Formats: sequence, structure tokens, C-alpha cells
Amino acid sequence: MYKKELTIAKKAVLQAGAMLKKEFLKKKNPSLQFKKNNERVTAYDKKAEKIILSILKKEFPNYQILSEEGGGNKNPNDLCWVIDPLDGTTNFTINHPLFCVAIALFKKNEVVLGVIYNPILDELYWAIKGQGAFKNKQRLKVSKQKDLKKSVLTYCHGSGEKNTQKAYKLYQRFHNLSRHCRHFGCTQLELAMVAAGNTQAHLVSGGKIWDIAAGALIVKEAGGTVTDWQNRPWNKKSSSILAAPSQIQRQCLRELKKLKLS
Repeated sequence: MYKKELTIAKKAVLQAGAMLKKEFLKKKNPSLQFKKNNERVTAYDKKAEKIILSILKKEFPNYQILSEEGGGNKNPNDLCWVIDPLDGTTNFTINHPLFCVAIALFKKNEVVLGVIYNPILDELYWAIKGQGAFKNKQRLKVSKQKDLKKSVLTYCHGSGEKNTQKAYKLYQRFHNLSRHCRHFGCTQLELAMVAAGNTQAHLVSGGKIWDIAAGALIVKEAGGTVTDWQNRPWNKKSSSILAAPSQIQRQCLRELKKLKLS
């Protein structure tokens, strides 16, 4: 199930990623525009979105589409594409290679497919519900690390002062309790790093659905636990996410409760 959708989603992220890589390697700082809440956007976010939409609409004209840059539709269909044409826009604008293209597919309120592509490293992460998670042709498994003190955690936050303040408190607490606590500025790839076992947890407050959906499924299919900060299963309406191997997830939850961030 969803094999055709996976093939087309991969095609879309690879083509959008190829364009982004070409522009990135020119080493020119792209001009910026600012959306609501001071979020950055470039012409390349929109160009990548155009590439993706042209491919998805051709193959699946009746599917709903929700895309970060507003190029979606509200077709009456239980299947909905959720698109982030350039996650890590700030990184892209400062010529930092940690950015990606991400596509998820929802059936009603459940994510059933996720694809993430980092064009600079040529890493393609993908998962279909119930079929495991992969990077290129390598099957992914979350880390076997069970000790928070030996773990590397990453975090991110949505716009607004409330989410920013939560991130400050989170960093201060987890920096001292873990091996490292870092913020890379590309949530989808940070979730992919958890799925690959490179890091042990990723925490986000106030993230948008297009920043999270694909990576959330990939972590889950790699054997991770994906919840909100109240330990409820993560879904498209969740205002926070905690993705980690089960024992690390439980330790993170305890600390979030102590901070009263949950």
C-alpha cells in the first residue's frame, strides 16, 4: 500500500532538492522575505514548492494538499499531502548544509508516509506505516542507548515568545543532564537523526505540522516512541513533540514535568 505515492514523493523531493543544491552551491546569499511571526522565506522555498506541487498534482489530482508556502488545496479527500519545500530556510540562507525537503501523506488524521531529502549529503529518508524506516537502502533503528546522561538531544521551537522561553528552559535543563543538547535548525533532519540512531531524542514546542509529520513517522517506524510532552501519542493537532527510544523518552518526560513544560 502507498507504493505509488512513495515513488512519486521520492521523485518530488529529489527534483526539488536538486534545484536547491544547485542554488546553494552558487554560495550567494538569497534575498529574504518575512512571513507572519518573522519567519523567513526565500524565492527558493517557493520554487521548490512549485516543483513538488506540479509532480504531486499530476499524479494525484484529487488528493488534498497542505503546503508551508500556501500552494495547497482543500479537495474533499481523506488523503492529504503535507509539504515542507525547504525545512531549514535560515541554514540555507547562510550557506549551512543542514536543510531538506520533506513530504508526508496523511490518511484522515494519521500520517502513513514520510519522505525527507537532504540534497547536500544526498540522504533520502523514508517510511511507510507498518513497513519500517530507511535511509537510502539502509534500514533504520533508533539508538540502543538507555542512559540520558550519555545521550545527545536536539531541540527546536516554533515562533512566539512562549515557545522561545520554553526552549531556553529546556536547553538549560537538558544541557546539564545529557551528553550534549543542541539546536541545528532543521526539525525534519533532527528527527531523521533520531531514527538513524545518531542522536537519542528530539523535542519541539510549537512546531508546524509540515515541519514534523514526515520525521515523526520515520522515527516511529525506526522503533522510536513519538508523543507530545504530556505523553499522548503525537498527532497532527499536537502542540509539542518528543521523539526518542522508549527509555530515553520516559526520562525526558520526567524532566519536562519537573520544569513544568509539559
